Amino acid sequence: MSDISWRLSVLASRWRNRLRYLAAAPSTYRNWWALPLPKLGISVVLELRNGLRYLVRNGNGDLGVVNEAAMLDPYLGPGFLTLPEDALVIDVGANIGDFTMQAARACPRGRVIAIDPVRSHTQMVALQTLLNQFGNVTCIQAALGKCEGEIEIHVDGGRSSAYWGKGETDRVRLTTLPQLVREMGIDRITLLKMDCEGAEWDILPSAEDIFPRIDQICMEFHCSRGWTPEKLALWLSDRGYDVRHTGGSWNGTLWATRVGWQK
Repeated sequence: MSDISWRLSVLASRWRNRLRYLAAAPSTYRNWWALPLPKLGISVVLELRNGLRYLVRNGNGDLGVVNEAAMLDPYLGPGFLTLPEDALVIDVGANIGDFTMQAARACPRGRVIAIDPVRSHTQMVALQTLLNQFGNVTCIQAALGKCEGEIEIHVDGGRSSAYWGKGETDRVRLTTLPQLVREMGIDRITLLKMDCEGAEWDILPSAEDIFPRIDQICMEFHCSRGWTPEKLALWLSDRGYDVRHTGGSWNGTLWATRVGWQK
């Protein structure tokens, strides 16, 4: 795909989503009338009709992140996943806590571990947790990958990544998913959610030993370093998962459930 075609497809997708958001806003938010405020330089707390509340700051991408979670619900909305009330959820790439709050509400007797390498994101997760009065969320500032050490992160809001970006950078702890599981004394993961801007291709291969303890996976994937959705689906199928995924020449969404898992 040419650069011009790619830019046009991104622009068209953005406008489609904006129209969807406009139509869905009154049935999604109790204070839907406040949606324009962040664009006007005013931070606001948006309240969903299901009771969840999100602080949305002005001057950044918070509004788009919350709208996507609340209106499109890309991970739970399609209905491919099961979250029992006592689930243990690991949210890799938690951003400002959009999915973290959804999972915490769905699993009141469970536990949600939110992981993000960007300090401002983990601070926002903590604020969203207080705002919603959840007691089942743990937030960790770290990057997950294939080894232990430190890594440089390009800080760019929801597109923060170790693999692309420019501008401000930050060095953070780098660890692996198996090491994190050991440190936190986790026996079983009901759901591993990932939105980590390319780091998935380091995280997943290095976590293969603990796959038998992961019941479900949902993730945004990026087609890079030779990985395609078809290759990823086959790789996970060979490791005992039933896999569904969207298409996409750049990125998409994948859901995987361990064969035979029932709750």
